[in-house]
Amino acid sequence: MGVKVTKGKAKLDSLDRPGMTDPKARLEDMDLEGIDQTIMFPGGAGEEWAGLDRDFAHALCRTLNDCRAEFLRYDPKRLMSVAKLPLIDPEAAAAELRRCVTEHGMVGMVTPQHVREKNLDHPSFDIVWRTAEELGVAVCVHGGGQAIDQVPVGVDRWQTRLEVHAFTHPVGQMMAVMAFTVGGILHRFPKLRVAFLEANTGWLPFWLDRLDEHWELTPEQAPNIDRKPSEYFLSGRCFVGADPDEHAVPHVIQALGEDVVVYASDYCHWDCSFPDTVKIVTERTDLSASAKRKMLLDNPRRLYAVA
Repeated sequence: MGVKVTKGKAKLDSLDRPGMTDPKARLEDMDLEGIDQTIMFPGGAGEEWAGLDRDFAHALCRTLNDCRAEFLRYDPKRLMSVAKLPLIDPEAAAAELRRCVTEHGMVGMVTPQHVREKNLDHPSFDIVWRTAEELGVAVCVHGGGQAIDQVPVGVDRWQTRLEVHAFTHPVGQMMAVMAFTVGGILHRFPKLRVAFLEANTGWLPFWLDRLDEHWELTPEQAPNIDRKPSEYFLSGRCFVGADPDEHAVPHVIQALGEDVVVYASDYCHWDCSFPDTVKIVTERTDLSASAKRKMLLDNPRRLYAVA
């Protein structure tokens, strides 16, 4: 998960932070940063594949979600989470999502950019998106694709963590955006809310422009949609995650508006800016007050449907 040795700024001991496992310490760190509520994501990269053993994957995801739910119960008004699902079995994944929302009050789910050999617009996953839409919870796509047992996309061409991590996250999210727009997921499920996270933001205006251009040239090759891909993304249901100090954020907001960017603290990851993430955003001089408010508060509330 992390970087063990570096001459750079990576946090080598980030996973040892007490707030990663102790909810009381987590709330103290939230107070330190100035965070009122947090949406937590499951740790790790690939446990949900469980060696491609479906029964093991079901049991493992259920156990991980139950452990996270115990953490949330310490202060459910401030501590919230999304569910990890055994997406190698879409029907089981949909059932686990329903359980996590109805029993544990979770506010969404996380999915990789693709699932083994299938893109996210494969019809077998419609039961998952339908369930998320019905429950009114967020679908959160995590960039990457280098997890154990995942089918690699570009991972095999690079040798270092720098190369793999830098390449796979944005490219993976470009794949996912194309699946949700051109692939018709957002057309089939018009109330679904989706976030594309852990990949920065600067690629998004370019990618939507390129998808629109190709749709305008050959619309018959996208039979599952009836409008430009960007119109689906900019319908108020899609979001992109931004690092606090990411230079491209003003450009993205100028190109796409203030309603698409959500802030991420990435607590407490090897590449996070803890404990200064909120401070970095609030002290930026290249973002308007309204853009900061939407990035920190309004847009996350719409994405996760929390008060």
